[in-house]
Amino acid sequence: MINSHYIPQFILRHFLNNEKIQYCDLKNKKIEIRNTKSVFSEKGYYPEYLELELCRHVESQFANLLNNKFAVSKYRFTLSADEMFILKKYLIITVLRYRSSGLEKDQVLLHMSDHERDIILGDFYDNICKILQCSKREDAFKYISFGAKDSNIQLFAYVKDIFNSYTVAVKTNNCKEDFIIPDSGWAGYSGPIRIKKFNAVFDLAIKTNDPILFQIAQLITPHDYSVFPITRNMAIINMSAFFKLCTKGSPYNIIFPEEAPNISSALGFGSSEIIEPPRTKPIGRMKNEYTIEIKQLSTQDVCFLNSLLFSNCNNYFAFSDISKIQNTIEYMKGSTIDLSFLNNQ
Repeated sequence: MINSHYIPQFILRHFLNNEKIQYCDLKNKKIEIRNTKSVFSEKGYYPEYLELELCRHVESQFANLLNNKFAVSKYRFTLSADEMFILKKYLIITVLRYRSSGLEKDQVLLHMSDHERDIILGDFYDNICKILQCSKREDAFKYISFGAKDSNIQLFAYVKDIFNSYTVAVKTNNCKEDFIIPDSGWAGYSGPIRIKKFNAVFDLAIKTNDPILFQIAQLITPHDYSVFPITRNMAIINMSAFFKLCTKGSPYNIIFPEEAPNISSALGFGSSEIIEPPRTKPIGRMKNEYTIEIKQLSTQDVCFLNSLLFSNCNNYFAFSDISKIQNTIEYMKGSTIDLSFLNNQ
């Protein structure tokens, strides 16, 4: 039986320190020094055919991007349309490939029929396979078409959120605080303006008859952003299209509500500069090239994003060097997640 990794080893290698990773069992308050073969894995987690399909249809392509573009770039990197698709495809697979025990124990879902659960969640393996078989954006978009027979609410939501969002790249070199990597591989955020941002854009679009605002209104969901750590000091953040309206180059004057009076309070981190969208350059018929500036985060920013990653951790998480997450541990004091055992080793 194959030992399947739900966090790929090519990601974990970017969290190594002296060829080892710090692997933590949150439930049992235990930390161990491990190699990448023995963490975030389980024998028989995926059928053998699916393990091969993951490697063939997404992991090998994304590993090439990670090693040759993302991890080695200091200030910016440029993606072709095909490379951007690989990135988005990998992010969706990351969201789908971990089976959360929380869903299996959800009391509402437990009282539903198999058919009702299938409408909401679909089949775990089947959802992964559907995205793996997508070779272009249009293939994925069929799962967000209303009335699609082979879609489900979970698949609909994740495809819509990730493909309709824009890409931000962030690093932590300046502040020296590392990201952690949870067993889920990612975390999402829907903050104080999650609903208001849709209503505001839609109302303004009607008042002004602005086609750009109508287009953005169609892309907005309660999702604000998702964060995906890809190395110990780099993450990809998928931002809701709404926040394009809030950056410095935007012609729109967005007024935030009292409960979140600026970008930082709405998102929990960052600034209008950090969340700038990629520069898009047409390079041919129906093709674009995307240049993404890598933004540096503050210690406070990383601590907040790490707190989201901890909140989406089911049982295990890992990091490279405990000295590089000390500010996060301090930030998490008083939260429902007890990390005090990390300093008792």
